[in-house]
Amino acid sequence: MNETKAGHATRRRLGTRRRWGGRIGLITTIAIVLSGLLVPAPAHAGDIVPCPATITQWRRLGFGGRPPVTTWEGYRFTTLSVAPQFFVSDGRTLDNTTDLSVSYTVSSSVSQTYSVSATVGITANPSPYLSANVSSTIVASRTTSIGVSLTTTVPPRTRLIAEYGVEGYNVSYAVEAWRVRKAGSATPVTGDRCEEWGWYPQNTNAPTYIEGWRLRTA
Repeated sequence: MNETKAGHATRRRLGTRRRWGGRIGLITTIAIVLSGLLVPAPAHAGDIVPCPATITQWRRLGFGGRPPVTTWEGYRFTTLSVAPQFFVSDGRTLDNTTDLSVSYTVSSSVSQTYSVSATVGITANPSPYLSANVSSTIVASRTTSIGVSLTTTVPPRTRLIAEYGVEGYNVSYAVEAWRVRKAGSATPVTGDRCEEWGWYPQNTNAPTYIEGWRLRTA
């Protein structure tokens, strides 16, 4: 009888361990998945190679020690996709319900600011890269004007939509980060030893300095 009770108790303990073991495994799996969603995974983190010549920006992270050593972080950018966009800040509907052409004059009354978005995960400025590699018309930020007028003729029995805004692009790109510790305060150069730090995919709306009215049929 005692042996039977002891056997039941042992099986209960084993069953409890299995259940908790399964729950801990599930919790660990969920934590790993969430971690992968929240933190960009480095492409080859830890690789130490000569600093690539294609690094276009350097940021000083720290300086100190004896002898003094500077820690730098460098960035190089890769364009993944580009799509032209028109960012609308104001709009009007022009309805002509008559059998004759009608002249309309409209003006913009709403101002909006469009900016290249901040880089997620690291501190880097993509605007110079986008201007050099996507379009020379791209600017870091653009605020649309107020009071710009448009006069147009709407044909009979026609509805037009007049929109005021800024031409731009939707750009998907990636930032690759590298770090280097270097004696003194001189900026790193090609050939210094860099550690690959991570790969950070990004997406941004990039405005240009070109703004104005656009007409389209409703």
